Amino acid sequence: MRWDPAEDRRYALLDRDPTASGNKPRTVWMANLLAYRALALFPSAPTPWGLRTTGWSRSGEAFTWPLWRPPAAPDTIRSLMLLDELGKPVPDRRGLRARGIVAVYRAQRIKVGSAPNFKINFTPAQERASVAWQGRTMDAHREGVAEFL
Repeated sequence: MRWDPAEDRRYALLDRDPTASGNKPRTVWMANLLAYRALALFPSAPTPWGLRTTGWSRSGEAFTWPLWRPPAAPDTIRSLMLLDELGKPVPDRRGLRARGIVAVYRAQRIKVGSAPNFKINFTPAQERASVAWQGRTMDAHREGVAEFL
């Protein structure tokens, strides 16, 4: 589904021909399946400007999502994804922390190639806001997540 920046296979990013038979994509199929299952948490709705989907910028070129702690139920996650604060250039860290959000990330959507064979990829995510959670920094939170995985 090309959601992982590692699946961006342009010549400029590789040391060999991306179309060669021995140069296979590095797709993590189970991660893509998990992401696909999570699409139910990102509802879409018609607006006067066209169809809009939770998490996407108005231009449709950037996708923003939070990380939260403690674990949350699906309805709570849908509510967190709808926060206007997530789309701001400088989110209010205090307000996010009050809702259990420990970080906010954003990835750009890019087109690779030319029509009719272009593909859509994501750039590596950029952290938009890091919020201390119960006295722990986001780095400490990441270490805890890594231990969990």
